[in-house]
Amino acid sequence: MKGVCLFGGYDPAYPRNHILIEGLRLAGMPVTEARVRDRRAAFRYPALAAAFDARARRADTVLVPCFRHKDVPLARLLAGSRRLVFDPLVSRWDTLVRDWGRHREGSLQARWNRAIDALALGTPDVVLCDTWAHGELFESLGARRSSLRRVLVGAEEVFFAVPPPPPAEPVRIVYVGGFLPLHGIDVVLEAAALLERRQAEGDAYEIHLIGDGMGYDRARARARELDLRRLTLTGPCAYASAPARLAESHVVLGAFGVSGKAGRVIPHKVYQGLAAGRAVVSGDGPGVREVFEPERHLVTVPRGDAPALAEALGRLIADPARRARLGAAGSARARELATPERIGRDLIDAIAKEASR
Repeated sequence: MKGVCLFGGYDPAYPRNHILIEGLRLAGMPVTEARVRDRRAAFRYPALAAAFDARARRADTVLVPCFRHKDVPLARLLAGSRRLVFDPLVSRWDTLVRDWGRHREGSLQARWNRAIDALALGTPDVVLCDTWAHGELFESLGARRSSLRRVLVGAEEVFFAVPPPPPAEPVRIVYVGGFLPLHGIDVVLEAAALLERRQAEGDAYEIHLIGDGMGYDRARARARELDLRRLTLTGPCAYASAPARLAESHVVLGAFGVSGKAGRVIPHKVYQGLAAGRAVVSGDGPGVREVFEPERHLVTVPRGDAPALAEALGRLIADPARRARLGAAGSARARELATPERIGRDLIDAIAKEASR
């Protein structure tokens, strides 16, 4: 491989993109970027074509980063004989229809987004998936099985540098995220209410939900209804401050939603918590079990099951030695598979495998 040109209206600061770019560079791969952020296709496409012509001359691989399904057809046209790689991360149809519920299944918008998926997933030489469970969905939506390559999400280096948990109580349980449906914040709130009723008054613990997003207002209203005394919703949080927030934690929360997507993915927050050496609790599913062993690397609970989550958190609050064992094993596994350098090597291997066919 001579080099990779990232192409499209992507956000280079988004964790997945940042890790791939950093990983490629750490692995010694030349990287150029043909990027235009204008959301309007009539303006973005001509500008992208010009950027591609100026910056992609030495690259033999074109990579369309996550969420840029609509940029894949233009990338295919411009790439010519170069290898085209698409990293969808998610399906538009699965996200907008089944996960977020923004469009009714079978509606015109649902069919339109499924058609975008089919074109974007069926066109490239290589389609990346973060788990094989997600890859099966991509195949059902139009990706060729032979084109699929798994490249894990991973965590940025800064999360591997988070210091050990604070030695003193209270035990701090932390969620950092965007309050997306797949995160199952309603499950976390119900579990917090059960935990407050079960735990003795003297037990020192706090739950902090950090960030905001599409489900934040609903979560805040529900927390008031439940009269939660040991849970705080802190509001917006700059992404750059996320490692510092994890540094204050003992336990990190993953995702607990009940959608099929929630079971297929391993969210960034799970990798970040493991990289930081924290005990991580997340919803069970085929995705997480591809990479991590429950009760060894992290704690899993049935998705959507608030009593099970409350029970798991109660056990971790009461057992610092178990928290330390999970944190150490999870961190070791993350260092083995999920550093930017390892992700970069895996991406290069995935592309090279296509080149050798």
